[in-house]
Amino acid sequence: MFFSQSASKFAQSQCPAGMIPSLPGPMTHPNEMRHLTTADSCGLLSDVGKRNACLAELRSSLPMLASGRLGIRFELYVETILRHAFGPQNVQTRVAVREPFGASGVKTWGEFDFLFFNQHQQHVEHWETSVKFYLQVRDEPQWKWCWGPGVIDRLDLKGPKTFLQQLALSSTDLGFAAIPSSWQVLPLVKSVFAKGTIFYRWSVRKENFSERLSRIVLPEALAVDHQKSWWVEPDDVPELQAHYPEACVALLPRTYWMTGLPQTEQLSTTTESWSQFNSQLEYRLSAASARNECLLVGIYGGAQQLSLKAMGFIATPRFLRSIST
Repeated sequence: MFFSQSASKFAQSQCPAGMIPSLPGPMTHPNEMRHLTTADSCGLLSDVGKRNACLAELRSSLPMLASGRLGIRFELYVETILRHAFGPQNVQTRVAVREPFGASGVKTWGEFDFLFFNQHQQHVEHWETSVKFYLQVRDEPQWKWCWGPGVIDRLDLKGPKTFLQQLALSSTDLGFAAIPSSWQVLPLVKSVFAKGTIFYRWSVRKENFSERLSRIVLPEALAVDHQKSWWVEPDDVPELQAHYPEACVALLPRTYWMTGLPQTEQLSTTTESWSQFNSQLEYRLSAASARNECLLVGIYGGAQQLSLKAMGFIATPRFLRSIST
């Protein structure tokens, strides 16, 4: 799972002393480009007042964001943290890199995800960010075996664009010209901030997931401690209950892929028992196949208050057909 709790509780559970969420997940650093470690991202907001203000803003802004696209939601998350860390006047997002073209037109070559002045280090930072959920379909290290749940996305197709092309843009003459003139005299630091989860195939009937993790083949160039979870075939779903006894289940819409469902009093009415979930599984798998998606489920448990225990994908028949060809 990418986040283990809602934004309001994530900082307390994932970072020491209530620091800002560490956003654990895959991090690549090709060509020795800088990447943010867990400690780096935890330390972005060490001031308690700024941290609390940031969390309050995230609690109000993320649920109101209409778009279910993970990239858009992740950009808002990162932008909010950066504005509170360095000041809104020092943070620019989606900075377009343009070149005059023809008599009166312009050609856009790309954009910087984030460009900001780090007044503490006295340098300018260019960040390219990405949040991804990939299902590893073969126990092999190549990125081409990490597939998006909609089949149309693969890590080897999206990774190089983010980490090699977009990040290099600020080193070109056109990219340099897009940096505010007052910042051009400062050193430029380029960073990759790629987060998410790799979901590994799990034969539920044969082993515990901890046993599966002991023999997974890690995708090359990803941090060893990247966030890991599971994906299963539909026939394995009834067996999940034995691994998560006394738990309930919720089908997670894309809006909540990063956080799980909000921790509210209504959570118990949103979740289902295993028997309820299994009774509707065939219909949901059919509908998801038609949308070219897989199902992401959250498993919740707890005596006094429900909390998210695990997130995992259930592959649809269409997905399984695609990986077998």
